[in-house]
Amino acid sequence: RAYVSWLSGPLFLTSLCTGIAWMAWVFVNPENQWNLLKRMESAEQSGCVPNYEEYPDCRKGGVNSTQEQTCFFIENGELVFPEGCDQSCTGVYNDCTNGFILWVGPVLVGMTMFFLSFFCTFLRTEGTKEKDIFNFGKVWLFILFAIWVTTSLSGMASGVTSALAALTLASFVASAVFIAVSFNRDERTENAAAVFKRLRDKYGENLDIARGLFVVTCAPILLICFCFSITNQLIRKTRIFPCSEPVGDSNDIFTTRMRRQIEQMKTWDRVRVYTFAVYWGIFFMVMQVLVAKLTVVFLSWLIEQTSSFGLGAVTAILVGVGVAMFLLPPVPGVPVYLTLGIVLPAQGHETLGWVGSIGYSIAIGLVLKLFSSALQQKMIGENLSRYVRVRQFVGVNSTLMKAMRLVLSQDGLSVPKVAILIGGPDWPTSVLCGILRLSLPQIILGTIPVVMLIFPTCLTGALLYMASLKDASGNPEFSWAGTVSTITASVTALVQFGSMIVAAYYLEQTADKRVDDVAAIVDDAEVKKADDEAAHLNKCYREVTQWNKIPVLPKLFMRSSLACIVISCYIVQLFSSQCFTEHSLTDSIDDNLQGNVGNLFLPLGWIATGLFSASVLLLYVFTSWGKVKAKLKAKEAAPKPEILAYGSSEDRTDFDLDLQAAADGIHADELVVSSNDSNSVASYHRRHSDSQGAHSTSTRF
Repeated sequence: RAYVSWLSGPLFLTSLCTGIAWMAWVFVNPENQWNLLKRMESAEQSGCVPNYEEYPDCRKGGVNSTQEQTCFFIENGELVFPEGCDQSCTGVYNDCTNGFILWVGPVLVGMTMFFLSFFCTFLRTEGTKEKDIFNFGKVWLFILFAIWVTTSLSGMASGVTSALAALTLASFVASAVFIAVSFNRDERTENAAAVFKRLRDKYGENLDIARGLFVVTCAPILLICFCFSITNQLIRKTRIFPCSEPVGDSNDIFTTRMRRQIEQMKTWDRVRVYTFAVYWGIFFMVMQVLVAKLTVVFLSWLIEQTSSFGLGAVTAILVGVGVAMFLLPPVPGVPVYLTLGIVLPAQGHETLGWVGSIGYSIAIGLVLKLFSSALQQKMIGENLSRYVRVRQFVGVNSTLMKAMRLVLSQDGLSVPKVAILIGGPDWPTSVLCGILRLSLPQIILGTIPVVMLIFPTCLTGALLYMASLKDASGNPEFSWAGTVSTITASVTALVQFGSMIVAAYYLEQTADKRVDDVAAIVDDAEVKKADDEAAHLNKCYREVTQWNKIPVLPKLFMRSSLACIVISCYIVQLFSSQCFTEHSLTDSIDDNLQGNVGNLFLPLGWIATGLFSASVLLLYVFTSWGKVKAKLKAKEAAPKPEILAYGSSEDRTDFDLDLQAAADGIHADELVVSSNDSNSVASYHRRHSDSQGAHSTSTRF
């Protein structure tokens, strides 16, 4: 352990040198770049079997031929497509990733050593404490997100994503095993207890949000664990193996350890946890389907429709569409910048040149972002700030929002301010600035560094377009463009998620280290009043939705909603290629989707969408039932008028009781005397008010 702890530096240096050497190897010799020609060569050399089931016309000799060769071939370093054989036939090797894994092997090795260097840093101090575990988790999540986004943006073939996902999963499993064997049982127990105690002390009830994420992501794994536990318990009961642990409770179908975990989960507020789990699933489905799929389809249609327009007309159309998309809450800015990078260089490279047209697209992207941010802040955010419900929803009195206000209120440029404005989601961040009534010029100034995100994104779009261009022989005109687009997409992902991690770090630091400054920010009085009024209703909702008190039918609704969203998310995540037709920004809807956007969804995709819709509906039914019950309970729990006037029977003295009896007698006499008086009601209320005043005087006395 002492030896391994000092390997962090050498491993990190080796991983860095490996990556630099690989990039040099790729760019020095064009033959080393990953393009269509290299992909076909590697597929044939590695012995991949062509997929003639989906491409029957691509067999040499035609459909009825028994030859195993493809209709195209490589001659003098170029792909040759004879008559009757077009470039689409290269799809016979879409499932072959052997060559790519070999080509990108040094990068994978470098990433592995990069992971190992952090493991060694993790062991640098003797007796690792919970702070080191938290820091390691943050670093690992950053790398995980970077890999995922890089894979998504690079537009690689199917199979590459699963290969990188397998590498990430293997690294995660290796890290868990590494940590497990690095400490003895007492050290693991002590560290785990310290971590959980810190989480409970710092986040309290907000842990239900994390528990919801755990449920929606690990529910199938939990079911598998339950099955293993039941099997384990059955084997122990048979006493086949003498070395088996004791059975524990012989009447229990679970092992003692699993039963302890189940009892711990039973202490959760299950309705609250399940509700957050469904919310996490809804967020995932919206981002994966609405944003990642439908937004790309719309932008590909826009690219196709504007292909025959001039540069000025295309710019005007893209600016209008871009502003409209920026005003939609779930749409991120990256697809918009990517579209600018594809369309504007395509229309302007003949007059401005490739460098000039790419620079033009970056400038338009920056202007579009700044203009949209101003609209979101002034037109949406500041108008919404007039509504108490909106300010209450975003939590303007919360520590997080106060810390964000402190960071964004600083004049000029600073790393935390820029990180929030670049890394945060486009629409929510700008609208929050408006709700918090922050200075527009200062926010615009802090947003200008977003060019660091726009530049690699527009460059990626331009390279994707350049990679699609073919010469007269049908070979790529820019064979290197596909490789470079992967690298620039990686830079885009690192900038975006790196800034998000930095923003989260500085917000946490501000909340922890500037406690007095955060506390000095005055609470919004209207929001505080609304929070106090809502607290009683929320308390009633949690009381009536306690799992043990809920009837069978509402329980069924909640469980069904959770099951539907979990199944839907797993289908979309694990079987994405069977759910949706692959469609990129450079694809044609007429060719790829046969002119019908509905063809984007395959049968399994429609099933996943149906389960998602059913989950949302069932959750709405359950929450509506819970709100009705909560309102009834709140109404029943409201103090009666006589209690408001004279206090509860437990708190009233003999003097108060005599005073109430006298007041009641006065009320009765006045009602008799005033029975024929048209103002009797007003007279009654006036007398009743006087008696309340008398009681208030007696209470103060």
